Amino acid sequence: MVTKAVKREIDRTIKDVWLHDICKDYGDGLLLREASVQCSLYHHLRNRLSGVLRENRLYIYPEFYLKELRYRADLAIVEMDLDAPASHLSEGLTDIAAIIELKYDGGSALSTENYIRTDMPKLKSYTKTLGYDCQYYFGVIYEAECAWLHWFDGRSTAHWANGRLTELNAGYLDGRMCFEVNSYNHMNRRQGKSSCDVKR
Repeated sequence: MVTKAVKREIDRTIKDVWLHDICKDYGDGLLLREASVQCSLYHHLRNRLSGVLRENRLYIYPEFYLKELRYRADLAIVEMDLDAPASHLSEGLTDIAAIIELKYDGGSALSTENYIRTDMPKLKSYTKTLGYDCQYYFGVIYEAECAWLHWFDGRSTAHWANGRLTELNAGYLDGRMCFEVNSYNHMNRRQGKSSCDVKR
């Protein structure tokens, strides 16, 4: 079972990586499409959490299959029993610490916004169906001018998302790409914001 202290450390690291490492990678032109965000986040989390992962039998997997819902999470940090008798590695799952869903798109068309929102019901399904006390993260890089940087409304954040969800957002505010953390999970409560100079 993943302890609350370990979940808190993972949460702090995910938020910090988004605000600093992912922001810098975006500014340096290293991120193109969702897959590169997934790769970058995986890389930075593996580096920063190496000790925590090793000490707690935790592993980070991209495209982690959740058989209860037949969904693939973009990234999952899971506890595994690699000594368990199983024919497939995934059968060694004992707990989930974090699930991260990512979107990367641009443009002001309604169809683009609707595409980004497709992961929102998925995250709600996770909280309602999965039997794990884990944290959920919705990371969005939206290459468009924004009035604000958040996707969930008060109804969600006051109910099913309360204590479980954090938004990792990025978008243009007044012509400058800003990265922001909007946390509804009551961990590491300091909301964060950073911006990057885009090197294009």
